[in-house]
Amino acid sequence: MTTVAQTMTTPYYWQGEWVDAEEAGRRLDRLGSVLPALPGPLDVEHVLGACEEFAGTLTDRDGAEYGRLFADLTDPATTALPVADAEAALAGLAAALDRGLLAAQLTAELGGTAPHRPAPAAFAGGAAELWQPIGTLVHIAPRNVAVAGVLSVVEGLLAGNVNVVKTSGGESLFTQHALAMLADADPSGQVRDRLVVLRFSSRDTEWLRRLCRPADAVAVWGTEEAVEGVARFLPSGCRLVEWGPKISLAYLDRTGERRDGRALRALARDILRNGQRTCTSPQVVYVDTDDTEVLFTEARALADALAAEADAFPELPRETAEQAEVTNVVTVARLEEHLGLTRTFSGPDGRWHVLANKRPGLTASPLFGTVWVKPLPREDIVRVLHPMRRYLQTVGLHTAPDHAVPVATEFFRAGALRIAALGSMLDSYPGEPHDGQLALQRYSRRVSIAMAGVAGPSGGNVR
Repeated sequence: MTTVAQTMTTPYYWQGEWVDAEEAGRRLDRLGSVLPALPGPLDVEHVLGACEEFAGTLTDRDGAEYGRLFADLTDPATTALPVADAEAALAGLAAALDRGLLAAQLTAELGGTAPHRPAPAAFAGGAAELWQPIGTLVHIAPRNVAVAGVLSVVEGLLAGNVNVVKTSGGESLFTQHALAMLADADPSGQVRDRLVVLRFSSRDTEWLRRLCRPADAVAVWGTEEAVEGVARFLPSGCRLVEWGPKISLAYLDRTGERRDGRALRALARDILRNGQRTCTSPQVVYVDTDDTEVLFTEARALADALAAEADAFPELPRETAEQAEVTNVVTVARLEEHLGLTRTFSGPDGRWHVLANKRPGLTASPLFGTVWVKPLPREDIVRVLHPMRRYLQTVGLHTAPDHAVPVATEFFRAGALRIAALGSMLDSYPGEPHDGQLALQRYSRRVSIAMAGVAGPSGGNVR
């Protein structure tokens, strides 16, 4: 197995080889030749088998591979996940790689586990349709969700693509190590031959331009600035797949039972997990009321819940600019208390902040345990939130069971993409749509053959 010392000096993974920056730079100009040099298409069974084998590795906590990945995730100089979050991330990755679930995702999104086999086209006698890989798929991995790059590549492999990943220059080698282990789990070498993982800063625009030049599609995880920074380098005809940015919120419906405090404790855990750095973390808590006193009472109750839960979540380090933003937002909110517009509650040493504000407009939080609490009667959900529909993602909903669907429908009308119970806003299930889209279809092309004899019951295996 490759040693830590080796990957520190050769942190670029290229089709099974660990290379240094100089060699990676030379190969980058030949990236477009990777796909044409492959002897044939990728057999999805090899991908499923490798995922199954790698998932087993991720459940062996005493194994060297698990230790390597765990060390990457908890490295205080880079990813810096708390121990519990690192363990949860690896367990979640193992669950997402379950062979049966991936096969089910293939069936749900591409029609079966052999999506490259021609099938009769609806309403077109004699014609056939099938899914084909998009080709060379570049993934710009995010910094805030450690496993996102790995899962995006797995989906790219299921679709049959050559996958090239860019990770941040300041990140650990988790993505590189995880994908190398996935490649090693495929004895055929087909997975290995379709994997390249590079680590460099997005400020290196020359490398970014060379990375995007041969791409048939680029999947970008990140902020609007990140998407715009990559989009300007895309060649004509290249598909841009945007994953983000989004904002999530919680909603306390008038019918939800909150007297025992369990719902707000669950919401507090959603706020504290991962420092609100994921797009599914709640930044605003809306209360189904137009009564300011009710609003402030709910805000105080949420503050009590945060105080009760905070010790279970290590405080993540903040950069100077991040701390300055938190300080500025909280200071303004405290000043507006004199106008009767706000009420603020803060934890010791600024560990968390609850900012109650009687104005309902959706406002992003400066994160790190800082959350807005605002009024939003149910009948105003669409009117208030629809202008921000392009940014809405997850709604953590607390309501009586028989009101859940009607309230969820209002949020879907406003533009939300996911509804989750409080306490599980950051959780997901294998194959869940990303930002309202099916990833395997975004990473594929739908093609057709209009020739006699190709649309039989079993078809051929045209790729």
